[in-house]
Amino acid sequence: MHTQLLRLLPSSLIFSMLVACASPGKIEVVSAKADAQDKPTEEALPRIELDSELLYDLLVGEIAGQRGQIGIASGTLGNVAKKTRDPRVAERATLSSLYAKRYAEALASARLWVELRPRDTEANEALITALLELDETEEARSLYEKLFALEATRRNLNHAYLRAAAVLGRASNRGAAIDVMRALVALNPREASAHYSLSHLLVRGGDLDGALDAADDALKRRSNWEEAALLKARILLSKKEVQKARAFYESFLSDNRGATTLRVNYARFLIDQKEWEKAYAEFKRVAADAPNDADTIYAVGLLALQNNHLDEAKNYLIQALKLRPENDQARLYLGQVAEQAKQYAEAIAWYREIEEGEYFFEAQTRLGVVIAKQGDLDGARRQLDGIDAQNDPQRVQVALAFEQILREAKLYREALEKMNVAIQHVPGDKDLLYARALLAEKLDMFDMTERDLREILKTDPKNANALNALGYTLTDRTTRFQEALDLLRQAIALKPDDAFILDSMGWLQYRLGNNVEAVKYLKRALEIRNDAEIAAHLGEVLWVMGNRQEAENIWNRALRETPDSEALNGVIKKFKP
Repeated sequence: MHTQLLRLLPSSLIFSMLVACASPGKIEVVSAKADAQDKPTEEALPRIELDSELLYDLLVGEIAGQRGQIGIASGTLGNVAKKTRDPRVAERATLSSLYAKRYAEALASARLWVELRPRDTEANEALITALLELDETEEARSLYEKLFALEATRRNLNHAYLRAAAVLGRASNRGAAIDVMRALVALNPREASAHYSLSHLLVRGGDLDGALDAADDALKRRSNWEEAALLKARILLSKKEVQKARAFYESFLSDNRGATTLRVNYARFLIDQKEWEKAYAEFKRVAADAPNDADTIYAVGLLALQNNHLDEAKNYLIQALKLRPENDQARLYLGQVAEQAKQYAEAIAWYREIEEGEYFFEAQTRLGVVIAKQGDLDGARRQLDGIDAQNDPQRVQVALAFEQILREAKLYREALEKMNVAIQHVPGDKDLLYARALLAEKLDMFDMTERDLREILKTDPKNANALNALGYTLTDRTTRFQEALDLLRQAIALKPDDAFILDSMGWLQYRLGNNVEAVKYLKRALEIRNDAEIAAHLGEVLWVMGNRQEAENIWNRALRETPDSEALNGVIKKFKP
């Protein structure tokens, strides 16, 4: 508590006493006009005989506080405060005693401080703190009631309640603190900040139901209070009442369209729920109100990219870059946007703009991949071979970039050899093992696929991607359907909204003959992610069930977006030769 005050140099207190010497050996302390506004400026500070013993005690107390010997500081300064009756020394003694948790000493010093500065809010709050720690709840409550009567005359109750919540929130006796706050609320039951402060205190005490009731009481008295709304939303989420939180967010924002902070909070909630499109819509509203807020514009750009709105992502990210030109991460994402749009020359230009720093290495590896996508595989090899990897994570990144360009060129055997060499240098790396497993599956080396995926699961049994890959491979390449089902159930439990895992489960249900169940999983997967292979799977199941028109519609939509998909063209050729 107030540790910064305990670190002041000895001169901070002693020098102010020495400069006002009226005669040798005596000082007359000047008026405390530099103190906080709650302190009376007209007080007459004491005339003190500054003998060697007093000066020694002051030095000992101040130096002990500076060195972290708070117990010595509090005791010594407490004695000096009694001798001098100087409110500044009483303040230092009180704060050091509270920090040292020597509450009896703190109480004595705080009583003196309040006696010397009765209208000082901090002095009264320190006294209340000491009283609560010593279970003197009634006196603490009584003192607070006097303070609040004074604040009511100043028409400053809102500030008073918020301060009280902060002070009472630090008390170790939670029950006593809450009892005091309830008594304070009863003084001004129509004051919204009273209920809001009580809610905060109840949250600290773990009483979420009571906190929610108090937050509701605050909003009944000030229905458009955004801070209270934020508090209520946080309480609902702490209670894991997700749907109630969603309903409250939407209701409050409908009535208070300018509640920007709550809207941002709601958008983040939607991100947590993986409702990317809704989160994107909310952030766009925030961005419309804050077009020059670089962080907001950047967040909207990332969400646009997440939702595959490439043109909008590009516009927002360029805007974010104009607002913050040093943002190389925005350049990296702009390169990715251009890649996805197959605008490879533009992607290369963005990656080459990135200077030495945090994102330079990744930009260099992405350059290699994009050069390969332009058809220059030899140039891509030279680019990746020229990268100087300094550590294992960077070596893995370069190896995975090589794997990607070789796989996309259908050079599976060479890609596998690259992975073998990389795994020798970085044994046990999960990303390398996973990449090699998928390559082995393409080369019909099922034993290697299963071995690598199980190696990942041995060290990381909750690796959802490995569970899914092994479950799908068992489904597609074997009849070990029960094993596949066990693996995919684990994966879904970890990532219930992952489109690829849902696709795998749908495909397994199809292989088991549960076509209706298969369609449910596959349609859900396609809703989450518009992917050609998922569309191929769903179309096949629908075709087999006799829903040929629906199957063709799904295939045709997917073909328009990904005409080169092997999975999609393969299934169409299979059923419509």
